[in-house]
This record gives sequence, C-alpha cells and structure tokens, in this order.
Amino acid sequence: MNRTLLLWTLVTLLTGINTETLAQTKPATTSTASSVENEKFVFLNNGATVGMIIKSVLKADRQRLKLTDQQLPKAKEIITNAVVAYNDGVKQLKKTGMNQKKLRTLAVGVETDKVHNYKAILTPQQYAILAAQQMKMYPESKL
Repeated sequence: MNRTLLLWTLVTLLTGINTETLAQTKPATTSTASSVENEKFVFLNNGATVGMIIKSVLKADRQRLKLTDQQLPKAKEIITNAVVAYNDGVKQLKKTGMNQKKLRTLAVGVETDKVHNYKAILTPQQYAILAAQQMKMYPESKL
C-alpha cells in the first residue's frame, strides 16, 4: 500500500504539462497503447515503465474514488493520456532546460487536464473528492 501511495504521489506531483505541450501530444490509441506502456518512465531509474505507473495510479484512483467497473476503461484512458503527456513533457523539458518551476507548471497542467477529463465519467460525489484532492495538492490550479 505504501509503495502504491508513493508511486501515485510521485506521478501526481510530477504529472503536469502546459497547454502548449499538451496540445502537441497525441492521445494514446489502442494500437500504440501497448508500445507506450512499455516505454521507460523518465523519473524512475528502477526500470519502471509507463504501464507500471498507469496501473499504480489506476489502482489508487479506483480505491480513492471508488470507481465502478463501467468507469474503469475510460479512467485508464484518461490516466494513460496524462502519464504519456507528462513523460513527453519531461523529455522536452530535459532538452530545453528543466527546473522546479517548469516541472511544477507541467505537473499542474497535466493534473488539471486529468481532473477536467475525469469530470465526464464521475458522479458529483466522486468529482468532489477528486477536486478537493487536486486543490489540496495544487492550489494554483484552475478547476
């Protein structure tokens, strides 16, 4: 449980992207989803892949938001897009010069977009839990 929480927190803190980068990022399609999931996650040097991070975040969201079986496929797609966008954003930041401020901006952007995308599939009660957590971690985000 602690490892899952740690990975989820790491992803949550690190997932973010400014709107320009997100607009350039193509969402993962089912044909390329498996290849994307096998890609190395940029911040973990222990061999963790994007797919491992997605699985961990999905498990944490399922427990935290009490997602139903009908919500899971769409939630996985939303999480996949967010993790891929974050991973690509960090790669771009590494090329152009990364600092804490840019990384935080990236994280806020990706997480805010993830919350907006989640709104369509969540009940009002589930969304309230998600929005409260988002505002707690990223008070500068705009929901």
